[in-house]
Amino acid sequence: MNVLLVRVDDRFIHGQILESWIPHLKAQSVVVANDALACDQIQKTIMSMAIPERMKLRIVTLDDALQLSNDRELNGKRTLVIVSTIKDAYRLFSLGFKFNKLNIGNNRSADSSKQLSYSVWVDRQDIDLIRTLMDNGVEVTLQSVPRERLVDMRSIIDMVNL
Repeated sequence: MNVLLVRVDDRFIHGQILESWIPHLKAQSVVVANDALACDQIQKTIMSMAIPERMKLRIVTLDDALQLSNDRELNGKRTLVIVSTIKDAYRLFSLGFKFNKLNIGNNRSADSSKQLSYSVWVDRQDIDLIRTLMDNGVEVTLQSVPRERLVDMRSIIDMVNL
């Protein structure tokens, strides 16, 4: 599996993914790593119907995502990985699922969060996790769709006051 990008997007598979990210990345497969979704057969079925037949889709728990390196159908495939939160992206990374690029596209607000973009809210823990990921060589960006301006988190992280 050739992980092109890990994206934080709590909506998982939707129009922006199907119409913008998959074509932009020329992705051949999509992995959704989310504990709750992996256990919800109805939602998994709905998500699988949205993905074109030519593409491979895996919806797995965060722990099971590590096993995908042994998935022969994903071997060498250009893959977009989607997680629900920054915390999940960090957990995936800390479990040993290595990636070089993290795109934060949609992260819900919480009581103590600050808005960074139209669809991205972060709290103190998110910022700390982003810093740790960047310190470990992960390029972290904000961008809803590829046609929008890409914002490198390194350029704004020190301005986030939480």
